[in-house]
Amino acid sequence: MMDLAPAETPAVEISGTCEPFVVPRFKTSQPAAEPTGIERTLDRGAYLFREGETKTAAYRLEAGILCVTSRRPVGPPEVVEMLFPGTLLGLGFLDRHIDSAMAVVPCRITEFPLSAVAALCDASESARDRQASLTEREFAARRREVAPDPAERPLRRVAAFLSAMYHMNRHEGRNPAFVAEFLKSGDVAAFLDLEVEELAAALTDLRQRGFVGRAESGGLVLLDPEGLERLAT
Repeated sequence: MMDLAPAETPAVEISGTCEPFVVPRFKTSQPAAEPTGIERTLDRGAYLFREGETKTAAYRLEAGILCVTSRRPVGPPEVVEMLFPGTLLGLGFLDRHIDSAMAVVPCRITEFPLSAVAALCDASESARDRQASLTEREFAARRREVAPDPAERPLRRVAAFLSAMYHMNRHEGRNPAFVAEFLKSGDVAAFLDLEVEELAAALTDLRQRGFVGRAESGGLVLLDPEGLERLAT
């Protein structure tokens, strides 16, 4: 019987020191802590903020419904969106609000300082999306200011005329905020290269926006001369 030679096996060297096997740990990103805010309530019909006001805070709707509107050159305000609990407001990049927000029903709101907007966006993807959406809307509003729609031109002409009347009255020592009733005349419309109907519609819009009001003795009272000057530029 044939003898079988033992099979040769390669030598295995074992190190005298054995390093322990460590299961790698993967970093889990912890969501950023949400900044603290102040809770407040809003009665039905009350405004959280109005178009043109300086932004002083960011807000989150906790309960209730808010209606966001934007003024139009003629006619009632345009409804931009209806907001429900969980929605953030007061974001964007401009210093002033481009819309108004009114409570449709009693609302509960959390108010945050403007310095907390970055932290709010870091803590929530929906907040980042909301910030991007409002920033885009404000860019569109700024473009409309730079290149106004033809429907805005009569409004700006009338605003420029009233602003000029304000400065002329002040220079001549009269009450600068009072403009006589003659503004309704066709001569003023012709001077501004407008139809009488366009002039009347522009004055109505300026009253709705709070720039002018009706004087007790007739004529107009300029309630916001600086606003008229900004609108005219």
